[in-house]
Amino acid sequence: MPSNMLPLPSSTSRRNRNYFPSISPGGSSIHNLTSSQQILQTLRSRTRLTNLAVFLLISCLFGSFILNLNYLFISPAQTTIPDSSSRSSSTGGWLNSQSKGNSIKEGWEDELTSIEQMQSKLPLSIETTLERDKRFKELNHLIMIPGHAIWLGNKNNEKDISNIRENGDWILESMQKSGSVKTYIKHIEKGVEELKNDHQALLIFSGGATRPPPSPPLSEGLSYHNLAHALDLLPSTPIPIEEGNQKPPLPLNLRATTEEFALDSYQNLLFSIARFKEVTSRYPEKVTVVGYGMKRNRFVNLHREAIGFPLEKFKYIGINDDLKDLSKHYKGELKFGFKPFLISTTGCKSILLKNKKLNRNPFKKVHPYHISNPSLINLFEWCPTINEKYKNIDKSDQDNLEDYDNIFGLTFNGPLPWNNVSYNPKDSNNDEITWSRERD
Repeated sequence: MPSNMLPLPSSTSRRNRNYFPSISPGGSSIHNLTSSQQILQTLRSRTRLTNLAVFLLISCLFGSFILNLNYLFISPAQTTIPDSSSRSSSTGGWLNSQSKGNSIKEGWEDELTSIEQMQSKLPLSIETTLERDKRFKELNHLIMIPGHAIWLGNKNNEKDISNIRENGDWILESMQKSGSVKTYIKHIEKGVEELKNDHQALLIFSGGATRPPPSPPLSEGLSYHNLAHALDLLPSTPIPIEEGNQKPPLPLNLRATTEEFALDSYQNLLFSIARFKEVTSRYPEKVTVVGYGMKRNRFVNLHREAIGFPLEKFKYIGINDDLKDLSKHYKGELKFGFKPFLISTTGCKSILLKNKKLNRNPFKKVHPYHISNPSLINLFEWCPTINEKYKNIDKSDQDNLEDYDNIFGLTFNGPLPWNNVSYNPKDSNNDEITWSRERD
């Protein structure tokens, strides 16, 4: 045999593989195996072992697929804010609407959480941080003062208010430096006077942090509130018990607060109503606005009309700058205030009004009223089309503001706490009633 040839493989008989080491191949018969051993021996045969592995792998993949579907489509729904209909249930409130989400419900049912809090329309994480004197629920009158500038106070001496009526302690626009500061103080004083005359009223100073740096992120509303305290207009002096009442009214300092997100006059009114709800847990039955006399038509005929608040329950007190000639003020109001809002009710279709709000929010603040006022969400997002009847009115400079005393703007046609209107979002008349991102 040549040396370079390899030997042929030896022929060996195929051995039976033993999957049970404890059982010898030539040992006991399969009939001597126990039932469990017979099952394992069957499953461990080559074909069945492969099939079992494939089956287990497919089962794991299917289970993973189901868990992912659950995460994508079911879990987020348990943490989103429910709509007003689900939250309006008198028997469950927020907690009842989340009954399927045990992780949200768990932990709140204890002695520290009252039944009233459990039934609130607010998330419990917010509701349980609010402690209201029961007398706040008796308040039904909103007095709102819209802010126009920011009072910084005396930088060198906080207690020195001798220059409070001078421009130096204020952040002002150029057009506000001809006596407007004195008018702002008159607005505050008149608002407090109205507050004193009605023990069921809540005074709200409204206005956001509208001035860009180097101005601090101080809101108009808060600066007005600080100014009122600096003038000792809001004392904590107890008020005597009125005849027929068991408790004394809330003192003035507790019936004055701020709204710090409004960026224009429409939001001054709407957001102050929402803020009233946060403080008192109810909506106002009547509203009084203290502002410039030249803005009366804007507030009464346009903003009030837009939110559908009853005219007979709405009062406007106008106080202008102490100037002999106010004609420029009224012409400016007509051109840059009344007409733009007459054409675009909420300002969402007006380039002028949209740019104003963009410029007045340098600190990128976002209001919280979608959460605290779910029944007003549709109103917050209302963006009606241009008022076709008056779309070309801004081109006319030959008219006066007084000519519009009987001209009213558009009205939101959905349900609100102060009206009985039923709203169907599928109604063709409501085709463009909300911001485009909210239609889906």
